[in-house]
Amino acid sequence: MDYLAWHSFLHVKSTNGDTSDLSELRLLIESRSFDIENNWALPLRGAQINLVTNDNHLRFRKDSIDIFLPYFGVRQFSGGYNDEAGIRYEGILNDLELDSSYADKVKLRFETSTGTEHIRYIITMYPNGKSNLQLLMNQRDIISYRGFYTEKQVE
Repeated sequence: MDYLAWHSFLHVKSTNGDTSDLSELRLLIESRSFDIENNWALPLRGAQINLVTNDNHLRFRKDSIDIFLPYFGVRQFSGGYNDEAGIRYEGILNDLELDSSYADKVKLRFETSTGTEHIRYIITMYPNGKSNLQLLMNQRDIISYRGFYTEKQVE
């Protein structure tokens, strides 16, 4: 097979596959029955950190979310006595924004507040199962995570 024919074959195959996979991804997100686990933390300052042996998750279950993420960065303001060093939230998920205007990904946005700390989450999910997560916080440096998502059956 010559180069031009091979290139055309790859282009047609990936275009058709992405459309179907992106539709399935949108359905998964709308079901709100999936988990995200991260392999890497990317703090604002410093090198990336491997999270393979560190427990971490975002668990979407219909109208609620359970978040447990390690945090590697600088806290800008005092959080109070006995505050979590990591990111921890469990509660109702309000105002989930879904942006599926992209051809190759879907973005989700939502916010949580615990005490005086306010966090904005921006999640990018791809049809191949990978995800990127960015946290914008009012009391800590920005941090990003790279990982993957899996579908979960809600009982």
